[in-house]
Amino acid sequence: MKQFRLLLFLVAIPVFPQSLDFGFKAGVPLTDAFKHGITAPLSPSTYRSETRRYTLGPTVELRLPLGVGIEFDALYKRLGFESELVASGVPAAGILSETRANSWEFPLLVKLRTPGIVFRPFVDGGVSFRTLTGVKQFVTGLAGSETPPELRDKHARGFVFGAGFEVSAPFVKIAPEFRYTRWAGENFRDTLNLLRTNQNQADFLIGITF
Repeated sequence: MKQFRLLLFLVAIPVFPQSLDFGFKAGVPLTDAFKHGITAPLSPSTYRSETRRYTLGPTVELRLPLGVGIEFDALYKRLGFESELVASGVPAAGILSETRANSWEFPLLVKLRTPGIVFRPFVDGGVSFRTLTGVKQFVTGLAGSETPPELRDKHARGFVFGAGFEVSAPFVKIAPEFRYTRWAGENFRDTLNLLRTNQNQADFLIGITF
């Protein structure tokens, strides 16, 4: 019995957490939230992306032995696009709509670091979940706002892969990273596929944890 308990203890040692780090991430999207080429001759509408070029939010990481970590983020982006009604290829004056939405992404990642004290490259991967809030469309000449007809789903899920390096300084760790997300579904798509969510997403992020 004593030998069995000792074996369980030795097996459990690697999963004991070394630390729980909190911080935040900030960065810039390297891809647009919507696919380019979203206009077409004689189409009933033209679209222009108005997505803000930033992303930010809190992060927490459970650090395990052997350079393994489990990370969870809550990243915010501001999405938007404009559409204009056209007739025979000519914009129809005054018929303009603006759509805005808050995008929240929740990546859950497993991170693998190389050995080191000050400089440690890493790779990570996992899943991400996106939800849209505050989705509104404002149409010129109409009071109030409405749900955009281009909205297909307020939720999406995808796979995430990233790589970067971590620099340790007194009381703080700084980690630049390039991250790629492949979304399985589209949040926005119009009936003629002139406007579509970009399912390939790339971001440059800098994480600061304590």
